[in-house]
Amino acid sequence: MSSPIQKVAFAGATGSLGQPILHQLLSAGFTITALSRTANPTNLPSSVKIAQVDYNDPSSLQSALTGQDALISTLGSAGIKSQIALTDAAISAGVRRIIPSEFGCDNDLPRNRTLPAYKPKIEVQDYIIQKTKGTRTSYTFVYNNAFLDWGLKPPGFLMNVAGKSADLYDGGDIVFTATPLEMIGRGVVGVLRNPEETANRSVRVHGAGVTMKQILALAQKYTGGEEDWTVKEVDCGAMEEKAYGVLKTEPGNVMAWIVPMIRRAAFGKDVGNDFTHNNDNAVLGVKELRKKELEEIVKAACS
Repeated sequence: MSSPIQKVAFAGATGSLGQPILHQLLSAGFTITALSRTANPTNLPSSVKIAQVDYNDPSSLQSALTGQDALISTLGSAGIKSQIALTDAAISAGVRRIIPSEFGCDNDLPRNRTLPAYKPKIEVQDYIIQKTKGTRTSYTFVYNNAFLDWGLKPPGFLMNVAGKSADLYDGGDIVFTATPLEMIGRGVVGVLRNPEETANRSVRVHGAGVTMKQILALAQKYTGGEEDWTVKEVDCGAMEEKAYGVLKTEPGNVMAWIVPMIRRAAFGKDVGNDFTHNNDNAVLGVKELRKKELEEIVKAACS
C-alpha cells in the first residue's frame, strides 16, 4: 500500500468552488499549496502556502508541483486549457493524483461528451487519460451535477431566488441531483483518502434528488408565498435547439449557447442527471442530504 496523500497543490483555490473545497481540505489536515499567478492572492488562510506560477512556463509549473502528492483544479472556463500544461508538469513532477476541474454534470455519458459546451473539459479528460498511462500519476473526475447552494445565489443558475423567478424545466417534476459546495469538498477529501478505490475513474457525489417544483415550494415558503414570483415552463429540447442555432450564427455569444446546453444536461429529462442510485457517496464518506438539511439550504438562500 502506498503512503497516504498529504501534500496537495491547488489551482483555483480562491474561487467560488475552490474556497469551500479548500476549507474541507484544511479541516481534514491536508497540507495545501495554492498555485497563483500573483505573489499575494487574496482570501487564503495563512496556513496555505503560495506558489507563484506562470502557466506558460513548464519549468515554473514543474517546480511548484515537485514534492506534491496531488493536484486539484477548480479553474473556471477561462483556465480550463491551462490544465494541459498542469497535467504535463504534474506527470513530470511525479504527482500521484490529478483531480481536474469537472465538478458538474456526468461527462461519462455519451450525450454530454458530444455537447459543444463540454468540449474543452472533454479534451482535458482525454489528454489526462492518455498522458497518465504507464506513469505513477492517476486521475479522478468528480461529478456532482448541479450546485445547490451556489445555484440559488445571483444570477441563479438553478433558480433566481432573489429575483423571485423560476424556470420549470420539462414540467418541473424531473428529479435531478443537486449538491452543496461543502459536500463536494468532502467528496474531494474522500477521493484523496481513498486513492486506490478512486484511481483512474469518475466518482459521483450525490447531495439530494430534487425537482424544480420542490425547490420552488421551499423558496416560496421562505419568501412570503407565491406572490410576486414569475414562474414559466421551459421545454429543454427547444431550449437546446435554440442554443445550437446561436452557436451556428453567433459563436462568440458564448453564454447564450453554453448556459442552455448545461441547463438541459443538469435539469432536463432522460439525460442521466439523477445520481440517486448511481453515486459513490459510500466510498467517499459522504451522506445524502436529509430533507431538513435541504430545506435549511434553501432557507439560507432566501434570507
